[in-house]
Amino acid sequence: MSSKYHITKDGRKAKKGLYYYMNRAKKRGTSKPGKGTVTDKALEDSAKTANEEGGFKSPAWTRKAGQSPTGGLNAKGRASAKKGGSNLKSQLSSGTSPRRVSFAARFSGMKGPMKKPNGKPTRKALALKKWGFGSVEAARNFANANKKKAQKGGVKYRDGGFLESPTPTLFED
Repeated sequence: MSSKYHITKDGRKAKKGLYYYMNRAKKRGTSKPGKGTVTDKALEDSAKTANEEGGFKSPAWTRKAGQSPTGGLNAKGRASAKKGGSNLKSQLSSGTSPRRVSFAARFSGMKGPMKKPNGKPTRKALALKKWGFGSVEAARNFANANKKKAQKGGVKYRDGGFLESPTPTLFED
């Protein structure tokens, strides 16, 4: 009985898969042209295009190119997120706006370290700093203190105009 693994050209042990069987058939001369065989030239070309500028790249906001070194996204990152359908606004480092309270509430429950093993701050720590919080505890305290204000401040009504409160009903049952 044959093994499920084979030794690659560079000496690694790898599980036999689609390319292993296609190349085996090609070497034996039993492969049928146009029936799932891959030429050496096609493999080389696909490897080249994957690494070239024209090849597939993930959106900038998911890569270092779209992230600001001081936390959050840079202009390129926000632009690529907007292409994907997001409408991102910049950070608020002061005040008690509902957006800032919401951010503080989300990040106060976020798990994970504030520093990497090499001593540099994590993306979480940088984001908290950008929004004006020194620690997770500071964000939690801010969120708890301003939670009710943010809920009330969502929709505001003015006196007069079309935003008046509804008139009382004239006919009651």
